[in-house]
Amino acid sequence: MAVEIMIKRPENSDTELTVQDIAALEKLSYGVLDNNYCIEFGKTGQYTVLYKSGCIGRGFEVWIENGNVCMRLPLPNTESDIHLAYSTAEKIAVTFGTDSFVVDDQIVPFQHKQQYIQANINASLSAIQGIGTQIKNQERKAIILFGVTNPITIGPAEIEEIGGTMEGFEKFLHRMQSMDVYFANPRYYKLNDGRIFGLYFVGENITTVVPANPHPPYVNIDNLKGYYVHVPDGNDIPYEDFIGTAMNMGNYDTDHIIVCLTEKNLAYFAENCSVYIDTDRKIKGTYWGRMIDNGNNHAGKVARMNLACEDIAGFNHLAIFLRWAAENKLLSKKLISEFPDIEQIIADKEKDLREIIRDSAHFNGRLRGYHFNKACMDFAKSFYVFGRDGYPACVDIYAEKVLGTEKYNCEEYKDEAYLFVPYDEEYYKGLSKYIDKAWKKFNR
Repeated sequence: MAVEIMIKRPENSDTELTVQDIAALEKLSYGVLDNNYCIEFGKTGQYTVLYKSGCIGRGFEVWIENGNVCMRLPLPNTESDIHLAYSTAEKIAVTFGTDSFVVDDQIVPFQHKQQYIQANINASLSAIQGIGTQIKNQERKAIILFGVTNPITIGPAEIEEIGGTMEGFEKFLHRMQSMDVYFANPRYYKLNDGRIFGLYFVGENITTVVPANPHPPYVNIDNLKGYYVHVPDGNDIPYEDFIGTAMNMGNYDTDHIIVCLTEKNLAYFAENCSVYIDTDRKIKGTYWGRMIDNGNNHAGKVARMNLACEDIAGFNHLAIFLRWAAENKLLSKKLISEFPDIEQIIADKEKDLREIIRDSAHFNGRLRGYHFNKACMDFAKSFYVFGRDGYPACVDIYAEKVLGTEKYNCEEYKDEAYLFVPYDEEYYKGLSKYIDKAWKKFNR
């Protein structure tokens, strides 16, 4: 159920509004919904969801049609969102120079808007109480409600929290959608034999919402083989094994739980659960431990920000740290065992260590905990972190020292000057001194 609101632009008006203009009228946030009805923040599309970040409910959709502004207010909705939709509609109308808008084909002057607001509130309350009655009477097990940020499955526990009131409904939706969690959704792929499988992507130490029992959410999928979870470092895990091992942090809603993958979980997955998806044959997976730094993220800035340097510069400071660790005999036995040539490669000044980090399957562009021995891992946890005395800060300090303050702050570098420091022997000698100093302090 939804209410359609249209604000017609007068024929003699030259005023044109964008979605961003409309959002600015009430200082609203916005985004578009993907195929799983999860929001992509800050984007606009054919239909854009507008909402108040301080009170996240169901929001309302906006689109432009022949210069007119169209809005769709889903019901049931929160009292705040209902008021917000109508106040936004009125401000749009004022911008167009009119004193009315159209609600479900009825022309509504400003002075009559309150009766429509109240009617929408009453309809929402009736719907909320009706859903509650159906679930309590076991006429239905649950209902999926599309919020601003993601779908929420409402069952008995959620109905009890809502308490059959508009206030309870609003507090519930905001609490759910303001949680600091990642809501995971599957991507679907086809095998050579035509079977389909769903794949969830879950990272390490990321509080993630996943379904307790995954199933196609809104459409039927023929020939569905099953569901898997892709975890670091490139391991694919049958969903049943994933749910049975991942650290369960409690329920999110009736259909979903909250998990967080620890190093212990991921090591177990690699050793015991990794499979080839097409055959489900178990294989010995790989896990290189806690993420220390991802050079791919740094390299990606070059294209994304149109920087005038090579993208391999994103691996500069990673290569310095890895070389320093090797020269101080701090590489792990695991890395040396699985990559026997690594020490020789690092010692060879003709080799570009950045390319090794970027291209080798042992690194995949990243430095991880198990690349180093325990002493170096512990050191990295305290030093290779953001902060005044951390390694990233040292990289920036050294960049300013080499480039000079004026050039370091120049517009061309776009606050990414560390990517422009020449990668050579002088760079290693200069930057490694900061690591040496921190290492000595760490071992006092």
